[in-house]
Amino acid sequence: RAVNYLDLRNLPFSLEEELDGQDLVKKLIIVAKRAMTVHFEELSDDPLGHKDDGLPSYRDRITTLKTKAGPVDILMQRVPRGDGVFVWKISNSTVALIPTLDQEFGYGVIGNRLSQIFPHYMIFGFEIWQFVMLLGLLIIGYAIAFIVTFVLVKILQKNKRFNKQRLQKFVVGPLRLLITVLFFRATFDMIAPSLVARALFEAKTFLIISLLWVLLGVVDLIIFRLADRMKRNGQVDAVMLLKPASTGIKLVVLLIAIISWMDNLGYQVTTILAGLGVGGVAVALAAQKSLENLIGSITIYASQPVHVGDFCKFGDTLGTVEEIGLRATQLRTLARTVVHIPNAMFASGKIENLTQRDKILYRTRLRLSYSDTPGQVKQVLAELRKLIDQHESIDEESSRVRFLEFGEYAQELELYVYIKTTDFVEYLEHREGINLRINDIVESAGAHLVVPTKTISLTQSSELPAT
Repeated sequence: RAVNYLDLRNLPFSLEEELDGQDLVKKLIIVAKRAMTVHFEELSDDPLGHKDDGLPSYRDRITTLKTKAGPVDILMQRVPRGDGVFVWKISNSTVALIPTLDQEFGYGVIGNRLSQIFPHYMIFGFEIWQFVMLLGLLIIGYAIAFIVTFVLVKILQKNKRFNKQRLQKFVVGPLRLLITVLFFRATFDMIAPSLVARALFEAKTFLIISLLWVLLGVVDLIIFRLADRMKRNGQVDAVMLLKPASTGIKLVVLLIAIISWMDNLGYQVTTILAGLGVGGVAVALAAQKSLENLIGSITIYASQPVHVGDFCKFGDTLGTVEEIGLRATQLRTLARTVVHIPNAMFASGKIENLTQRDKILYRTRLRLSYSDTPGQVKQVLAELRKLIDQHESIDEESSRVRFLEFGEYAQELELYVYIKTTDFVEYLEHREGINLRINDIVESAGAHLVVPTKTISLTQSSELPAT
């Protein structure tokens, strides 16, 4: 019946001999499925057709095909029917081009044979034979990807710099899928897809998914390598920063993938980006403090004023660093309480790291009685200097003992020494031993240590109040 809508008059002689009307209709339908886009709202509903399209009054343009030889108009023509009534049919000039268009947009030799074997049903824009061929290409593509990734895993496993388990997971997962999709895209035209099927193909959904999976896998591999390197270099604290950094990078990659996919689907990406910009400003304002603390944690990890386990002083708080989190730093105080200090405040404040001392200062004053003779004072000074020279834990080059001054209550000597240790408990042991030795030195010299005292005299008046 569709043959009745073809104008078969005045066709080239070869067409009338080699082709019949049914064959021409089938080829035209295939060309229409594969290449024609008709905007029905642009077609004229006037029985006489368009009058201002630059064509003869008996012809109208349906659509224009882009071919290798240039644009080709698909035309309708008003021709007389058998009863003398004029009707619109596909123009004979267009019918004459059907064999040429079939060579460019047809199914080809294999497609024509398969289309005759399989029934004519459509599945997701594909005919049955196309769907079968599609599955075959996917199987072949996966087989090729399997072989390539198998060989690649064997080669890379010889390199000890890579984690074998993670590398194998990356290669047999996202990389294998990407190779399969790339092979499928390279061979997709072999099935001569229709415009509907090609529209699904041009959205690049599976390509974007596979590329996204590969990029996320690459991020994981890089983060793992960085974490492993930091651990080997003793930068254990900084490893904690890699997790939020990895999450942030993945979110950016995911956002780019979604925007690219929506752009391929025909959405206005500029409008979406503008909306994301406004939303980003709102989120940034709402999360200002959280962002400050996150930046503070990055600053702490970058400058490393303290590490986990360090004993430090921040303001009036003295304690051991237990954790440097993304929001706050935890200090365990001497009273065994835990203080949480926001990282923004901790990074910008004054931090005194007591663990990083190369030695610990011990400083004290000895107050000798004014009843002690100069000889006794000299003996005490000499013995103290001998103590500094002979004590193995005292840094003698930076230590000193001096007769400082005549105080209000006593003769004051200053002992200023550095204990060669960074462990506070060990420092207390040495300090105790030095104090006991000072007592022995003072006692052996016959001197006396004094402390300031006050004498309060109470007197009673001789005149008592009258009773």
